[in-house]
Amino acid sequence: MNKPIKRLEIIKNAIELEDDEIVQGQLVRLKKEPLDEALSAIVQALEARRYADAITAISAWLQSQRALTAWQDPQIAASKLELKTLESELQDLVDRRNARIQRLDDFNDLYMTRLGPLMTEILRLRKVLAEKMLRRQLREGSRSEPVNEESARQADAASQDYESYRQRHQEAQQHQAAQQRLAESERQELKRLWRQASKLCHPDLVADALKAEANTLMVRLNQARQHGDLATVRTILARLMQGQQPQMASVRLNELAPLRQRINEIRRQIQALHLELSGLEKEGAWQLVTTLRDPEGYFQQQEKAMGNTIRTLEKQIVDAGFDEVA
Repeated sequence: MNKPIKRLEIIKNAIELEDDEIVQGQLVRLKKEPLDEALSAIVQALEARRYADAITAISAWLQSQRALTAWQDPQIAASKLELKTLESELQDLVDRRNARIQRLDDFNDLYMTRLGPLMTEILRLRKVLAEKMLRRQLREGSRSEPVNEESARQADAASQDYESYRQRHQEAQQHQAAQQRLAESERQELKRLWRQASKLCHPDLVADALKAEANTLMVRLNQARQHGDLATVRTILARLMQGQQPQMASVRLNELAPLRQRINEIRRQIQALHLELSGLEKEGAWQLVTTLRDPEGYFQQQEKAMGNTIRTLEKQIVDAGFDEVA
């Protein structure tokens, strides 16, 4: 009942200020509240712009309600509104971050499709060369000098780089295959619905007690996106839209101390996200994605450069006296 009381207080003040615009604006919101017989009569008077009758009825109704309504600390209402606006700002920042991550992922998928096989071959050849050099030093070292520790480290690093990139390339191929099973319109819908759903269940946006539930939903959502599972993304979003998502702290909290604590937490999260977005803008990958005007020309240039690197590595292997590349 607190909302109708506050709206009628605003309407009463607006009538006294002779401001019809405020009256009609609040009337629209008042009509969305549960209305008893007395409130319905007030609404009818306001709609007919019988303001003399309306202000008399409003004054009487407010007087009766004040005797029945428990006092509420105005700081609680103010803190809930402050928290709600901060949650909205945090949602927008999370959405901006997700949009940029999505854009980088799209470029990475294209990069892996065009250049992944060439980069995998470059890393394989570097691994072969480093391992063969190490084996040569092991043979020579057994007769003359200690094994070069730096060569051993380089061989190990080359092997790790190759295996790590090969796994990433395989995952990218699986992701690409899942995306290709969808029509272009479905791929765009998947992106749009994923962003919409992630704003409703992101762990950064809910109270601590609900983070586990939100995290579970977010993991399912990300897995569905990765696998091109549009049906699951639709199902999760439908559930969230039906109000089954973890509630925002501004809805759940009704005590001043927890409200102020959550406000401070969200302010810190907002600051951290601003820093994260600022740092992202300075990264080479983001600058490349946002400044690239001719993607096809870029990939052709990279393919040519990587082809030259492969030929150089193959020649180094042969020149070193090794009789095989693989």
